[in-house]
Amino acid sequence: MKHRFYLVLCFCMALGISAHAQKVTMNFQQVKKAPVDYVDPFICTYGDCGQWHPAALCPFGTVKLGPDTYSGSLVGSSGVAHGGYNYRDTQVRGFSHFKQGSSGSVGITDRAGIFSILPYAQERDPEWYRTPVVSMDKNQEKATPGYYTTYLVDDKIKVELTSNVHSGFHRYTYTQGTDAKILINQGNLVRTDKITCRVLDNYTLEGYVGQFYYYMKFSHPIQNTWIKDENGFLKKGKVLSQNHKHGFVCSFGDLKGESLVVKVGVSLTDQLSARNNFEAECPRVDFDTNREIARDSWSKILNRIMVEGQDEELKTIFYTALYHSCFFPVSVTNVDGTYLGLDWEKHKADGYVHYDGYAFWDSFRSKYTLFGFLVPEVYKDIVYSLRDLYEQTDFELCAPPNIEKLGPHNYSYCIRSKKGVTWPNCRHEHMLMVMTDAYRKGFFGSRIELKDVYPYMRKELMTQMPEYYDQFKYVPKSPDKSCEYSWDSWCMAYLAKELGYKDDYAYFMKRSEYWKNSWDCSIKFFRARGIDGKWLDFPEDPTVNREKYTYEGTKWQYRWHSLHDVPGLIELFGGKEFFLKELNYFFDNNLYNAGNQPDIHVPFLFNMAGAPWKTQEWVNKILTKPILQRYGTHGFLSKPVFDKVYKSTPDGYLEEMDDDYGCMSSWFAISALGLFQYCPGQPVYQLFSPIFDNITIQLGDNKFLRIEAKGLTSEKFYIKSATFNGVPYDKSYITHEELMNGGKLVFDMESEPNKNWGRN
Repeated sequence: MKHRFYLVLCFCMALGISAHAQKVTMNFQQVKKAPVDYVDPFICTYGDCGQWHPAALCPFGTVKLGPDTYSGSLVGSSGVAHGGYNYRDTQVRGFSHFKQGSSGSVGITDRAGIFSILPYAQERDPEWYRTPVVSMDKNQEKATPGYYTTYLVDDKIKVELTSNVHSGFHRYTYTQGTDAKILINQGNLVRTDKITCRVLDNYTLEGYVGQFYYYMKFSHPIQNTWIKDENGFLKKGKVLSQNHKHGFVCSFGDLKGESLVVKVGVSLTDQLSARNNFEAECPRVDFDTNREIARDSWSKILNRIMVEGQDEELKTIFYTALYHSCFFPVSVTNVDGTYLGLDWEKHKADGYVHYDGYAFWDSFRSKYTLFGFLVPEVYKDIVYSLRDLYEQTDFELCAPPNIEKLGPHNYSYCIRSKKGVTWPNCRHEHMLMVMTDAYRKGFFGSRIELKDVYPYMRKELMTQMPEYYDQFKYVPKSPDKSCEYSWDSWCMAYLAKELGYKDDYAYFMKRSEYWKNSWDCSIKFFRARGIDGKWLDFPEDPTVNREKYTYEGTKWQYRWHSLHDVPGLIELFGGKEFFLKELNYFFDNNLYNAGNQPDIHVPFLFNMAGAPWKTQEWVNKILTKPILQRYGTHGFLSKPVFDKVYKSTPDGYLEEMDDDYGCMSSWFAISALGLFQYCPGQPVYQLFSPIFDNITIQLGDNKFLRIEAKGLTSEKFYIKSATFNGVPYDKSYITHEELMNGGKLVFDMESEPNKNWGRN
């Protein structure tokens, strides 16, 4: 682009048309990048910094087609690549179709995606076939939304990948004169137990890997096929039966410089559905057309929030955060509306898309708030999907074992049926909170009656916090769970009141205050209690994360954990003055952990306590400036880090900071707009300084919310005054209803805080 511009400019100058040249210069400078062009899929793909991958995918797509690198996808919990990809790796195990990523775990295990294809050309020995790995040229590796490419050095193959919701497109360009081959295998050997493959004709294969069915077509005829056994030996064959650690090799001969295009349709339900999905998305579309379809699917979402400002890096971080927020959950619905339910029966989603693949703990804190105004149509379908999951769950299988001996880390709530789960999930705590928030925002629509789903939501809570705990009025050994289950109970109390269930309302309102029984007034911290009511040991230094009694957080970080009753918490502190004193101490002494979820709501508590200028200050620091961070996920970092929390580089997050299915990405994206709903279940957003000069949010029904920060700079981030639709606005919050009605919110920014604005 630059070269073209200078050629035009020189030509114009040679003609002496200086005025025209000036006009060309002005027009050139006015060219703006589209939101999709700001996205960098390599952000958060390095080491233990976010755990994402640069796969080609569509928003919420079933297929996430991308590389599994070596050795990152096989290492342990230090520097692990949970998404199967590590930016620093220079070797590839294959290109798999089904990926997770972004969530943490420990131990040495296979973290590759499922159902892998690896192109190659040279002859290989059995040892290579046992653990196939090829080298790639990192300088030729690139990715944009819906597209990935790299170059395999040893075999001289250009790799290009794109995808649709139910399909993957591969384009492999081999060197002329070589024998083009592909190896099809399970990919992840831990999460799959078998692979099958059979040749239907010279262009077509079908089979399944684990619970994933596929239908595959090639642009060139197959010349030969071999079956790879678990020892790496090949034998001629056209049918691979159910086998673990096996593979299937196809040879296409010398393609004389033409590319091999591989199109793959997939399904969770059956072989016919995989073929139907293929027929719906693949036959009439070539590789480049599908690449544009994938790009356009991202533009459709990203264009709904337009931001303006001078800092291009912040735009890259922002739009990549929106992008990462829309990886999960995934559409598991076939093109005919059928899907495999949690009960492993085939169901029909009539008029909506059924989604699966959740990690509500902790994405419930931020992601679904974002979905409420970014992708409301998806959010509504997620609500219908959760209704489906409730109906298909065997709740007795979800109950905690050995409840009397239960410790804070011994139980994670995951819904399942007697046959297990149909799609990889993480955790399901606080599903009911997401449902409550959706109900209060009007996302139940006409397909769900509250009275029909209420019994399931009640059962969810009573499964996690059964009546057994009522004798204590807290959760023994777990003050963090005492707080969170009280929050759930508060949600259920609201719904019970809506339905006129007076007994349930009284019961759950009483339970919603159990959190207070884990508060030790003598030290003004949450503290674990035993079943005898006695206080258990408390650390001499509450800044230390012992991982005892509270999960992934210090006693300081969990000190603010009553999100549904902040006024009650302030009262237990002894009033706003002491509450603010301790809150300031928390931040001023670097006790806040920006890299994990237990305290990500805490910067917004200044708003609730009458000091909104401190929320403006700290959120701006966390979003845009280097800050000192002392904590990883499970304790102190080996040494404190002074760095930005969010960056535009492959190490996009702090070390040990997982995105957790888009939780931290959505936290950044919402906060960048100057909005944050600190308490899901209560449809109110805290207001503070945005990080962009102008923001336009499409709300649907031809409504827009426009946010303007007049005079915003890196130093002028305090709110001096505000207007909403031309009327002076002195509240540091806005309701969901007000937000969705649209309008214009204007902030006048200053370098010094106005300590009176928004105090009420």
